[in-house]
Amino acid sequence: MQTGKILSFVLVGCLVLMGFAVLAGCTQQVPDAGVVKTDAGSVSGMQQGGLRVFHGIPFAAPPTGNLRWRPTEPVKPWDGVKETKMYSPACPQPFAADPGLNMSEDCLYLNVWTPAQGADEKLPVMVFLYGGAFGKIAGSMPLYNGTALAEKGVVVVTPNYRVGALGFLAHPQLDTESPYNVSGNYGLLDQIAAMQWVQRNIGQFGGDPSRVTIFGQSAGGESILIHMVSPQSTGLYQQAIVESGTFWTNGAEIDSLNSKADAEQLGETYAQSLGYSGPDAIAQMRKLSSSEIANATPWPASPFQMVNSRHFEPTIDGWLIPDSPDKLFSLHRENPVPLIIGNNADDGTTLAADANMTVPAYRTYIQNRFGQDAPAVLAKYPANSTAEVQIQLEQIMTDYDFTDAVKFVAGSNAELNPDTYRYQYSYVLPGQPYGAFHGSETMLLFKVPIPENPTNDVVGDNLIDLWTRFAKTGDPNGGMNVTWPRYTKESGQYLDIGAVPVVKSG
Repeated sequence: MQTGKILSFVLVGCLVLMGFAVLAGCTQQVPDAGVVKTDAGSVSGMQQGGLRVFHGIPFAAPPTGNLRWRPTEPVKPWDGVKETKMYSPACPQPFAADPGLNMSEDCLYLNVWTPAQGADEKLPVMVFLYGGAFGKIAGSMPLYNGTALAEKGVVVVTPNYRVGALGFLAHPQLDTESPYNVSGNYGLLDQIAAMQWVQRNIGQFGGDPSRVTIFGQSAGGESILIHMVSPQSTGLYQQAIVESGTFWTNGAEIDSLNSKADAEQLGETYAQSLGYSGPDAIAQMRKLSSSEIANATPWPASPFQMVNSRHFEPTIDGWLIPDSPDKLFSLHRENPVPLIIGNNADDGTTLAADANMTVPAYRTYIQNRFGQDAPAVLAKYPANSTAEVQIQLEQIMTDYDFTDAVKFVAGSNAELNPDTYRYQYSYVLPGQPYGAFHGSETMLLFKVPIPENPTNDVVGDNLIDLWTRFAKTGDPNGGMNVTWPRYTKESGQYLDIGAVPVVKSG
């Protein structure tokens, strides 16, 4: 899961380093948006300009107490009207990385931005899945504000899902509770529950449940690829957009998701670290507070450590994930929906920024990772100083973990569905040293408040136009002077999204 293993501070931290402000949200009087009836009860939101906005709609039961480490359960219906005008807490995650984040185990809520003023408009729907290495971030963070996208005539939904040990702990004792003899992947089940909620309820918000595009970045993009090969996600979406999220690591032939055996070993080791190894280990761990669980979750101190270690992440369980996703794509067993997939030109810069690797250590790393292909890799990416090592590590991670993986998925999907589009995001925000770093496109896609710059606005507007046109029609073209061609292995054509979009091949 190399590209999913990305710390939240890679994006948020870079914003701080570059002097950019991330607004935490504020409370002010806003007009009421009226009442919408969901299948669990009625909710009231806010009118913000031409949009109706709903923050904190429960889509599942709180995964607390005996529901901890269990598949997502339906939310209990409520009487009256629930006010949904405030973001919910994030799902628990290690405090060390985000000490100010509001968190609660009662976190399975979603947000809706809709330009529809009634239930009869049937607008296309975009459901966003956030990144964060399956261990950080939340859809309830104001960073992911759906306003700019919704203003283009789509309904935007941003759900939370469980992360870290609470979202992806696998353990033999949990297997025995499952009719399918599986455990882990609870965060993915939360995503599925949110998509099921969309199918049942989005029509009441003016959305069309038969025109749903799921889109996500990093671990969120990887989640989408998992849903494309999961029989449990069939029929819940019609299109997909994947931003710098892949499950496949070229060269090493190492499956990037946890095997069932590895995941359960990790889970047992984690339980032992908390002092529980007996037959009632899970029962005892369910009595712990969510903060005790989250704070005990192993969390590498740096992005480079994260991308080179096993942690709580999706498990190939044989049920939700039937087999290695790369194998399933190779066999054309994915759900071949219309697809936009791409990566950033410098995805590897922030991931390898703190590697601090010597030349001998670099050669050992390449040998361990690439095995018999190591000599060819070293010839292609030679390094004779620590400075050169740093440059080459960043390029290797960009090329192998992202670009080649994107080409693999795009090529596989294009053979089954010609409506496949590949991109590379190359725009560099002014005044920062990381290039088009991992996650930087989301800053413009969601209009994160950063110093005003006319080119930023143009690139952001282009992204929003491409993504929303695709959501509406399955074709991103029509809003720019350049035509984005469909991707094929033979042509290798893709759209380079920079200050001036241009078609390239390779």
